[in-house]
Amino acid sequence: MALILKSDQRSVAPSAVGNWTALAAAGVAPPSVTGFTRLETQPTTIGLQQGLQAAVADPLWMLARQWQFNEFQGEDAGTPLSVSCTVTGNPVRQFRPGSKKDAQPWKMLPAGGAPIQARVEAEPVWRRHPRLRGEAGLQLLRRAGPALRNAVLQAYPLTLATPADPAADPAGLLWSSVLHGRTVDAQALASDLEPLRGADRRLTGLPASLSAMDGSALGILDTWLAWLDGLVFEGAADNPAWQGERFEYAFALGTGAVALEAAEYTDGHVDWEEFQAEPMVSRVRPRQTTFAVAQRHPSPVRYPGMPADRYWEFEDGRVNFAGAEAGATDLLRLSVSEFALTFGNDWFMLPVRLPVGALYAVTSFQVIDSFGVTSTPGAVADNAQTPWHMFTLTHPARLPGDLGNALFLPDSVEDVLHGAPLEHTLVVRDEMANLAWAIEKKVQGTSGEPLDRDQEARALAFQQQLDFAAGDPQVVYRLATPVPANWTPLLPVRRQGLQPGAPVDIHLERAGMKRFYPAPAALGRPDPAYSDFLDGLDAQPNFITPLPVADAVHVRAYVFHPRGHLLRQDPDRPMPDAERQWLEEEEVPRIGATLRRTFQYARSADGRSWLWVGRSKTAGRGEASSQLRFDVAVKAAARQ
Repeated sequence: MALILKSDQRSVAPSAVGNWTALAAAGVAPPSVTGFTRLETQPTTIGLQQGLQAAVADPLWMLARQWQFNEFQGEDAGTPLSVSCTVTGNPVRQFRPGSKKDAQPWKMLPAGGAPIQARVEAEPVWRRHPRLRGEAGLQLLRRAGPALRNAVLQAYPLTLATPADPAADPAGLLWSSVLHGRTVDAQALASDLEPLRGADRRLTGLPASLSAMDGSALGILDTWLAWLDGLVFEGAADNPAWQGERFEYAFALGTGAVALEAAEYTDGHVDWEEFQAEPMVSRVRPRQTTFAVAQRHPSPVRYPGMPADRYWEFEDGRVNFAGAEAGATDLLRLSVSEFALTFGNDWFMLPVRLPVGALYAVTSFQVIDSFGVTSTPGAVADNAQTPWHMFTLTHPARLPGDLGNALFLPDSVEDVLHGAPLEHTLVVRDEMANLAWAIEKKVQGTSGEPLDRDQEARALAFQQQLDFAAGDPQVVYRLATPVPANWTPLLPVRRQGLQPGAPVDIHLERAGMKRFYPAPAALGRPDPAYSDFLDGLDAQPNFITPLPVADAVHVRAYVFHPRGHLLRQDPDRPMPDAERQWLEEEEVPRIGATLRRTFQYARSADGRSWLWVGRSKTAGRGEASSQLRFDVAVKAAARQ
């Protein structure tokens, strides 16, 4: 800030000088007009434009602006010219799916195995994707000769049934007409070939159904089976890493002395901030590797739009710091702006190439500056000894050795390609109905491709038109309004049950919507469309369960369940009575959540390609309204 004092006197005519002289003799001061001009920044304004502009007024203004930007402040510090350091790494050698409370055993990680995302997320693919099995079989048919082609088509034909609802599953209708009986079921053939492999994973013979083939068929099948092994990376059917009560993954990596816990992995991107370090007791001895870096020249940290080092330099126009708007209480934005403008050129970078999949700590660090002074700086920490660190893993207990300031470089893959969702489910709150819902938008159909559950729900919402006589009442009573078949209620229940004195701890339990329909015999007249509709409900036991009722002659009852893997353990069989699923209440916020199952493809650092099916959870779309109401009277013209 600069204060400039400036005095001005009005000009007067010469004839008035005598009068002023008389006044001065009488002890009266002559009149004058004095003005003060104050030039300063305005920190209470929103914009920084006026404070950062270099307005040229006079030399004193220029000197004051340079003083405000610490241009005249000497720090007696040299520029680092040479750096030597030593980095110690502890490679990750163990993997444990699930959280600590799941008590899953630790597994040794093979060298050159799958990346973290594929190992954590992968689940079975072949069983629920007939189209993929058929396309893998087509690869064999392209390699095989006429004799082998006819033999495998006769012994292992692909069976792909026509979907029950072609309007909701057009992909299933298409692929059933194209692939059914025209290609090979790759998994059925691979299951018969797997026991015939030797210790070197080479085929030693052919199954009985192909015993008539010659030796060339053995080589073709061996090459095709090796290709099939690397096509898709599969995991266990009951993936213990998936936490169904939170729709998240949990896993841990072990170095022999430190366990890296990742308790809330949801978005498909794994980096060091996902983990929390804890001491671990393991039978696997830690294996340390030392990397020495000698005489490396550091380079200043630069970023797009960085302010110039000196005040009177032309700056990059890609970032306009003067356009940043910050109020007097916006401390975070003010701190970032001050750091960039004042201390942005005090940082240097020293690249070090290290293998991924290890926990690293800097054990020695020496700097030689431009004055020839050698110094040994330490890790960044708060002087008040508070638990504040920068780029450091969170660790509640003291870690062995120098791992308290360690950094983890995970063996993850970047730029993962995601396919179209195989399953898409929304978890929402419905304040008007005082319920939470899981809304299935897409699930896998008969071919493994997505099925539109919204379209299917319309077909499952058959409405019977009632006939009213002239003297009948003009209102119809409904116990409850209908809800689409793809809406699954999540009922709030007490975790401890109805125990006196127990705390009210609520979680959400997956339920099913009950539907009641009049039996055809109760209608008084035949309705073929209505009878076909009820027969269609009975023909889909995997997600529609008939309920026994006392008056089965007049009423039929059904329960509609979800169809996808996100809300079921096994969608290919009827819902068992013992299968129950709970969800933590805080996992359904007011904004909701979006769940997806997709194919994911990526390449690891060694150039290998990986294809797997994984799940993700992202923010939802807000609240929803099911229009569910109870005890409703509607006009007689309405349908039920």
